[in-house]
Amino acid sequence: MAAGFALLLAGCKDVDYDFGRRGPAPQVTVNALLTPQEDFVVSLHWSGTYAKEKMTFEPVAQAEIRLLEEGREVVRCAASADGRTSTGFRPVAGRSYRLEVTVPGYGRLTAETSVPEAPRARIREMRSRGWYRHFTLEELTLPPDVRSVWIRGFYRQTDPESGSVQREVGDYYTTSPFVDQVNGANDADEADEKGSTIIFDEFLRIPYENRTRVLPLYFSVWGISTEWTRIRHTFRFITPSDAYDRYMRSRYKQQLNTTESAEENPFIEQITVYTNISNGLGVFAGYNYFQISEL
Repeated sequence: MAAGFALLLAGCKDVDYDFGRRGPAPQVTVNALLTPQEDFVVSLHWSGTYAKEKMTFEPVAQAEIRLLEEGREVVRCAASADGRTSTGFRPVAGRSYRLEVTVPGYGRLTAETSVPEAPRARIREMRSRGWYRHFTLEELTLPPDVRSVWIRGFYRQTDPESGSVQREVGDYYTTSPFVDQVNGANDADEADEKGSTIIFDEFLRIPYENRTRVLPLYFSVWGISTEWTRIRHTFRFITPSDAYDRYMRSRYKQQLNTTESAEENPFIEQITVYTNISNGLGVFAGYNYFQISEL
């Protein structure tokens, strides 16, 4: 029996078999964010199979876009062939919206959201230490129908060589226990200059229930002006709809899997990115913001 088994193995060779397996059918992916400060843009693309090299997604070339405000149609247009359609429409805070996208041969996609009122905030620069500027958020007023407030920053760097360039603030430093820890990590490097041993990546998120206990919020960011370089910071305080808040938090967690520390593998940890698109993927969400510029 053993000899026969060995003979059987010796006669085997590699053969490719096709069991009729096919990849998942492409779905329409929608990315559409509503804010009173910017024209409403709808991005439509077909989903694709993951590839580690740089991925591209085919635009949905034919579709009808329809937007309703409190049940009344305010936008009806054909989608742009390049996948990105600017409608020229700006929403109104406090109102609800419904998006309908009809794709020939695919069907209709729908989603609903609302646009919150803008927050109010007051921020003051305290000092600079090393390469970091220290700020205090002294006042923060949020509308009652939001889960949180997101703080995102930008800095404009001006110097003789590169001229004026605007970039996003990548890291924030604070020891506040009332800031959401979803994007926080330990970082003791230059802790004395930063005033913190905790780094927050890309944004600060304050849950609604912590809006008063978090004040005053002391935080620092990189970037000081020198004899040759001038740096000015801008901070944006964002009030999200429920869809925006859930999508952005889950999207950030999924993005962590594409970093070098996670072996650039988006499947290393199971993360479900939030979607509110019926019959498709993606997000339709409203938000508003208050901006303090050029500090």
